[in-house]
Amino acid sequence: MADRPLLITLIGLIYLLLGLVFTFIGALIAFGMAAELADLAAMEGTVLTIIGAVVLIFGLINLIIGWGFLRGWAIMWYLGVIFNAIGLLFTIGGIVMAALLPFVVPLVIYAVILYYLFRPNVKAFFGI
Repeated sequence: MADRPLLITLIGLIYLLLGLVFTFIGALIAFGMAAELADLAAMEGTVLTIIGAVVLIFGLINLIIGWGFLRGWAIMWYLGVIFNAIGLLFTIGGIVMAALLPFVVPLVIYAVILYYLFRPNVKAFFGI
């Protein structure tokens, strides 16, 4: 296996950090805040629980991708490409629908990561 590229280490650590944050926030929303809001309408508590569960799942996925990037697992290269492509498409959709400048930063980040994942040294590290 090739040496791990420096930017893959950085991207893996960012995925791990985002995974920890999303997992924590998702757990708070799904289990903590939903219980406190039980006196509100049942619909609002259920919606918060579902939103929290989705955020929690995305957090766990980010943790797995981050760990896989650091370990050089080939399957994580594919997941990284898929999740960054989806993020890029949603960001483009946000720009088209809302015409907001803040969407430009994530657009550039997703595009750069996608480009970088297809570099020969990165693919060699993942065994692709």
